[in-house]
Amino acid sequence: MYKEGSITITGGAFINEKAKFTRDLSILIVNCIKSKHDIKNVLDPTAATGIRGMRYNKEAGINEVDFLEINETSYASLKKNIKQNKIKGNAYNVSIQEFANTTKNKYDVIDLDPFGGASPYIFDIMKIAKDNTLLFVTITDTAVLCGAHTNACLKLYNAVPLHNEICHEAGLRILIGYIARIAASFNFGIDVHLSMVYKHYMRVWLQLNYNSNNALASIKNIGYMFFCNSCGNRGSKSGFAPTIDKCSVCNSKLTVGGPLWIGKLKNTNTINYIIKEMDSLDIKNEDKKIINNILNENDANTCYSISHMTHRLKLGSVKQSYVIDELKNMGYDVSVTHYNPNMIRTNAAYSDIVNVIKKLYDERISHK
Repeated sequence: MYKEGSITITGGAFINEKAKFTRDLSILIVNCIKSKHDIKNVLDPTAATGIRGMRYNKEAGINEVDFLEINETSYASLKKNIKQNKIKGNAYNVSIQEFANTTKNKYDVIDLDPFGGASPYIFDIMKIAKDNTLLFVTITDTAVLCGAHTNACLKLYNAVPLHNEICHEAGLRILIGYIARIAASFNFGIDVHLSMVYKHYMRVWLQLNYNSNNALASIKNIGYMFFCNSCGNRGSKSGFAPTIDKCSVCNSKLTVGGPLWIGKLKNTNTINYIIKEMDSLDIKNEDKKIINNILNENDANTCYSISHMTHRLKLGSVKQSYVIDELKNMGYDVSVTHYNPNMIRTNAAYSDIVNVIKKLYDERISHK
């Protein structure tokens, strides 16, 4: 037996207890959006125990909840949990694809949390979405999106991953970019409320906005990232087709990843609401820190590991905090990423970061 929030779950289906934090965040985001848009129904399309859908019912006050579970054993457990928790919901022992092609329902919230990747389901989910639908997506195939299996990423997400120190940044943006491209084919644009790399998975909280202008605006946020394996220079460009292939610093051939999302990764108003309401749920202090770190991250889409840069420059170590202070004094936005405290996010030019590192190293040596 497992209790989370106002729901009690009994055995028969897998439940990831460590994912409680993301379920808490989902409740808070739904409650935030409810003040702006009417939310009447939810679909939990990979339900397992059904804990996500049931928590929306009890803690977000959404009365109409539908559950999909294709595994017969898990489906039997799901029905017991629905009855035990007195949820007014419908459970279906069908696949997402079959359900999407037969139902007439459109949903205000769709929370997709599959085993592995999300790519096989996004197209069909768009069939049951509507204007202002909240689409929450979890993936656990991080090795694919982070470049350990390039061919799998090409096949599943139609994108080239980057297998280097910025792989998580690129992977998260590949996921959002893939959803944005599929959504645009259904005339939906996307807004990102929150996105994160957390433990062994990635999670995005998006809102779909219907009409051709919104779809086109999202497509204009699709681009690619480039990385020089020789000197470490990196950056991003808009557009589907790369327009550069040589590094502007050392003239080496660039590694290019994408297409991917080069737009914002969060909505500051949504994050502020979450921070204000976090104490209403039993969220651990270490998880609260992650949300505060996300709030403090700037919107630059280029990240750097100072230790990797000093290694490439064949220099000794310099303190990351000193680099941050120097860049801020130069007028650049600099913050630490939420998923790696040793990675900074900044709009600083690569050459300026290199110059700061060299300056700090020389100062350290001269003081010895």
